[in-house]
Amino acid sequence: MENETQKDRYIRKLEEHIIHSKSSTIYSSNRIDILIITISTTALVTTIGFSKTILNEEINIDVELLKCSWLLFVISIVVNLLSQQSSYHSHKYDIMVTNNLIRTARGKNIIGDEVRQGRLCNTLNSLTEGLNLTSLLSLIIGLITVVIFFSNNI
Repeated sequence: MENETQKDRYIRKLEEHIIHSKSSTIYSSNRIDILIITISTTALVTTIGFSKTILNEEINIDVELLKCSWLLFVISIVVNLLSQQSSYHSHKYDIMVTNNLIRTARGKNIIGDEVRQGRLCNTLNSLTEGLNLTSLLSLIIGLITVVIFFSNNI
């Protein structure tokens, strides 16, 4: 690599970016999303199980907050799963765009519509970020709602 030209370094960096994007795809689908789905599912199952005990007693309890929290946990899970799909496709387009940058740097023709691929990558990235934020906020608000429900009724 002593005689590596600026163009060669550029291509090498782009190839490293592809490797990093591929590993990011795996990481994003294995970490934070697992936590959100696990916490939402656990909270949902726990509160449903606990509510059967509470609701069987002859106490007048308003369960609207509890139902609201269940809805928020379900939204968190579903939206998180949707974000997995948008993230996967975003990374696919990112890899296509980066491969085309490598092809251009090597003096080869690009494959596909580079502008469209870049736009789709950016759009899917933004969508993924929005879905992840929605999922996380749904989880947090759901947990807060459960705490409020229990503090009001227990």
